[in-house]
Amino acid sequence: MKIAYDAILLLGRSGIERYARELIKHVAASGDSHELRLISGTEYGGATKEYFRHLPNVDTKSVIPHERLLGAPLRLLMRSIQRRRFSTAIRDVDVVHILGPTKFVPSGAPLVVTIHDLFPMDASFGLSAEMQRRFPGRIDRQLKAASAVVCPSSYVAGTIRDSFPWYTGPIAVTPLAASDAFTPTELSDHVRRKHAIHDRFVLFVGRVDPRKNIPRMLKAWAALSRELRSQTQFVLLLAGDPVSLEKLKKEHHDVLSDPSIRLIYEVPSSEMIQLLSASRALVFATLGEGFGLPVIEAMKCGCPVIASNNTSLPEVGGDAALYVDPIDVDSIANAMQKCLTDDDAVAEMRQRGLVHAQQFTWHETARKTLDVYSSVM
Repeated sequence: MKIAYDAILLLGRSGIERYARELIKHVAASGDSHELRLISGTEYGGATKEYFRHLPNVDTKSVIPHERLLGAPLRLLMRSIQRRRFSTAIRDVDVVHILGPTKFVPSGAPLVVTIHDLFPMDASFGLSAEMQRRFPGRIDRQLKAASAVVCPSSYVAGTIRDSFPWYTGPIAVTPLAASDAFTPTELSDHVRRKHAIHDRFVLFVGRVDPRKNIPRMLKAWAALSRELRSQTQFVLLLAGDPVSLEKLKKEHHDVLSDPSIRLIYEVPSSEMIQLLSASRALVFATLGEGFGLPVIEAMKCGCPVIASNNTSLPEVGGDAALYVDPIDVDSIANAMQKCLTDDDAVAEMRQRGLVHAQQFTWHETARKTLDVYSSVM
């Protein structure tokens, strides 16, 4: 099977980009005679080719110019050029897979589209008015062109059916997974000293984003007793826009002045794995997730998980997570306290998480996705 992928955004640290890399690697290594073609941006093609150099059946075509190559006023013209170049590069393939949100839809082969979530359509998550206006149109165009849709959870599948009831085509759920690097790993003295980590702490991992609900998690931490906070830490491993990080620091200066709170920005994956492995719990009380990849990554490291009782998270965490109401600060605080003080509960959650996470593998994600490809050919 000849499969083309959009690889314009592939090498970053977001969940969508991690999904794209792992899917491509596991489809390429599936043991079947598949030929994979990555359609990349001209500025990232070399790095993309280097990343997949160990896979002989993966070829990179760097043919997509940046949409602002001719300046912002001509970006619509550039998107037309992007669409034509992409379509030309896929003329002889059996199926094309668009791995995330795109501003253009290629033609020329059966199209599979991954829709990770529809949160940009929800004004309550603080996204720009322009994104709220443009995003539904992008999804609408993808659905009209798609032979099939894949998404990471039944929750997202349901929101697609509800928000775009005219779409009656197939939707396949292909859950995500954690890479093999996520495994219980001892916290080194170097990493402990580097980030000034105490023996007993809870952890948040994610972007600085209104949907991540960081202010309520900080308030929950502040609601714990002073004695408990003096003996423990709330460590936040943050990623995303530096401007958003500075805004968070400014707006929540009083809470963040507590020395028991540690903000750490853009840590390497190897250090994150060590911190997850040593943590008493991942606090993931977010307002909404399409999947919630940090939940499975934490469980694979033997880290207990505190998760919200909404959207995809109960589906992903199963009976291995401790669920909270993300709007209720006391609910979050009580879960934090339990994980910081109840050794028996933490030990049980660690074991449950390790067992639960075994059912999520990238091999299975690739297998289910290959079944979708076969169904549209």
